[in-house]
Amino acid sequence: MAYKVLVVDDETSVLGPIERCLRLRGFEVSTATTSKDALELCEKQTFDLLVLDFIMPGVDGLELLARIRKVSPLARAIIVSGQLDRAYKEQDIAQRLRETVEADGYLNKPVSCDELVQLSNTLLNEDAGASWQQIANRIVAGKEGTIAKAKSAAKELKRAKK
Repeated sequence: MAYKVLVVDDETSVLGPIERCLRLRGFEVSTATTSKDALELCEKQTFDLLVLDFIMPGVDGLELLARIRKVSPLARAIIVSGQLDRAYKEQDIAQRLRETVEADGYLNKPVSCDELVQLSNTLLNEDAGASWQQIANRIVAGKEGTIAKAKSAAKELKRAKK
């Protein structure tokens, strides 16, 4: 069974090559050019991996990831950005990643296909139990909300183990 990946980028010139790269390597890929479209896709289906542009109009990649985590807490996530030098310092990004959503990886644009596939495979082949433990720790620490989120995470864990 192929891993399901959602790629979100407002620039189609970036979105297309990433989509082709992953498809050619055997991933099942869906795409979105807006955060709204990405959220709608995540409400309809479950993705194993998210590849999210960091800087997009409206909702940025980190905020989008925080929203997706509410419906799909075990999805692995890679944040991709070509605006790092112009818009944010690397330390600021690292701090936001720690404070908000715990993204699993970060890549600078232009993204190398080999680098993306290698990171994707590494993240997808990690033990799903480790992700569940991180979620449980956040819930216990009060950083994540409700029993409903824990139930959702449990369902995702069962799916991941199948």
